[in-house]
Amino acid sequence: MALIWRKSMDLGNNAIDHDHRYLVCYINTVELALQTPDDKEVLVESLAQLYSYAYDHFMREEIIQTKIKYPEIQEHKQEHKRLLEQFMELRNKVKSEYSAQELEKQSNDLVDFLRHWLIDHVLNEDIKLKPYLKNYPSDLT
Repeated sequence: MALIWRKSMDLGNNAIDHDHRYLVCYINTVELALQTPDDKEVLVESLAQLYSYAYDHFMREEIIQTKIKYPEIQEHKQEHKRLLEQFMELRNKVKSEYSAQELEKQSNDLVDFLRHWLIDHVLNEDIKLKPYLKNYPSDLT
C-alpha cells in the first residue's frame, strides 16, 4: 500500500514540504520496484534516485536551518548523516547480497525500513522546525 502525504505533516516551508512529498513518491517507487524482484536493476536504480534526492533534500533543509538559526542544527545534521549511512548500507546490501528470492522474502522489511526511515524523521525531528519556520516566509529557500 502506497504512502500518502497528509497536510498535517507540512512544516510550513514550501521547499521542505515539497521535498518531503517527493521523498514519499520515491519510497512508493521503490515499493513498486520490489514487486518485480527478478528485475533487480530497477530496484537498484530506484534506490539510487531516492538516495540522491534525500541527500539533496538534506542539504537544502540544512541551508534553511542555517538561515532561521535553528538551535539544534548540529544534531539535525548528524541525524541526516546517520540516515544516509543507514540507507547506503541497505542499498549496498540489496545491490550486492540479495538474490531475487531474497528480495521477495525481504520486501516487507525493506519497505518498512524506508517508511520508518523517512516518516519517523519527518514526524519526530523535522517537526521541531515548525515553530522556527513560522517566523519566516513559506517560500524561504
